[in-house]
Amino acid sequence: MKKIYLLLLLFLATGLLKASPSGEFKLVKASNGITLYERWVMHNGNEVRELKLSFEVAGASAADVVALLKDAGKGSRWNVKSSQYKITPTRDENVWLNYIRYSLPWPMDDQDCSLRYSYTKGNTFSRSGTIYFESTRHQVYPQFKNVTRLEGTAGKWVVDQLERNQSRITYQILTNKSVSVPRWVSDPIVYDNILTTMARFKSLLQHS
Repeated sequence: MKKIYLLLLLFLATGLLKASPSGEFKLVKASNGITLYERWVMHNGNEVRELKLSFEVAGASAADVVALLKDAGKGSRWNVKSSQYKITPTRDENVWLNYIRYSLPWPMDDQDCSLRYSYTKGNTFSRSGTIYFESTRHQVYPQFKNVTRLEGTAGKWVVDQLERNQSRITYQILTNKSVSVPRWVSDPIVYDNILTTMARFKSLLQHS
């Protein structure tokens, strides 16, 4: 059971993707206006799953996505199974650090991740932009005893401006390979939880 939880949480965290694509994304599932895709890629010497989710919202800009990602008070509301969500700003307003801790039932250890975000704006008159994230080690988020640190995470949020005041939000993520669990066991858990996480994010973004 511990192995299944670890695999599941690797995809919930919320740099440039460090993978060599081995194929096109394939549609896995659609729910509540959110589409989920996956492909298998080489990442840090191992073949891992890369996930992509996409949805559309009215009026949301890249700056709105950044604001929600930086909102520590709302972080645990959209991250499934998270107990802590912390933000540390840097001297550059477009770069910040993020800490997420996931609370797991006894006798399993809690898990956490430390991420660095960087925001690349679109042009002045566009709502578009890209927010990259990747695992980072920083003294502000030290590792704790009995807490497993999730490493090798990398991904991005892409905001594309569409017609009629609509925006398309695309989220991609991959992480280091950690455990081997049969796909028939892990897949339903991974898919349902990442879709729930994104549905919560979409709802908060629409009402921000």
